[in-house]
Amino acid sequence: MGSFYFKKFAIRHTDSAMKVNTDGVLLPAWVSVLPTNSELFRVLDIGTGTGVISLIIAQRLAQLHKADFEICAIDIDADAAKEAQFNFENSDWSQNLKSEHISLQSFLTRFKSDSNHKCERANSKFSLIISNPPFFTNSLQAPSQRRTDARHNNALPFSDLIKGAFELIEEDGVFAVVLPADAGDPFIDLAKKHGLYPQRLCRVKTLAEKLEKRYLIEFSKNKKASFSEETLVMQLSGGKYYTPEYCQLVENFYLKDFPQTTSGN
Repeated sequence: MGSFYFKKFAIRHTDSAMKVNTDGVLLPAWVSVLPTNSELFRVLDIGTGTGVISLIIAQRLAQLHKADFEICAIDIDADAAKEAQFNFENSDWSQNLKSEHISLQSFLTRFKSDSNHKCERANSKFSLIISNPPFFTNSLQAPSQRRTDARHNNALPFSDLIKGAFELIEEDGVFAVVLPADAGDPFIDLAKKHGLYPQRLCRVKTLAEKLEKRYLIEFSKNKKASFSEETLVMQLSGGKYYTPEYCQLVENFYLKDFPQTTSGN
């Protein structure tokens, strides 16, 4: 498996344990890219894998004419971090994107030490923290240790992810994740205990007649922030057609055309 081509960039995913997938496109396409009080819009992509989330965010920020943005992508897997850096360097936003092989826990420790490494800027916090985290807990391990690390949260428990996000986002920043639907509500409850509160929730269904499969969630530090929720159906009619809502969300990124019909919502 060589490269996956999007409209504005290509993703090489030969070395990463996790390849390009729908979760990694839906989350950055859906998340709010909000103005903040900071002059520089800084993004932290935790568990970047191939770097696709960072590249979609970069495309969106560039299209919004945000010249001053910086995206730091980190991954515990050395090959993934290296491949993400390759993809960044071969994109139109190579000056805005950096990848590093480091765990979130080590990144946070270093950040607190006030040392100025390539993903830290004078101990400046982040406007947006985004993650497609490993989410399996106490389940059957994959044959490959690298794939196990990418899929299971042994190395990055939800509590560490939430605590790290709280420490690293600006006061008016956003923390966003994509999770399996059955992990969504427990994650929200845990986040509230650590000072992060849901402000947007999207329940994703692959088919109209199916139960939701994924939760896309945005959090903020503002306990009194307004809360909105929605449901996104990707396909109708037994999977033959895509909904206009889904196509509108991803049409700026995918090269392929999606056969559409009207929404059944």
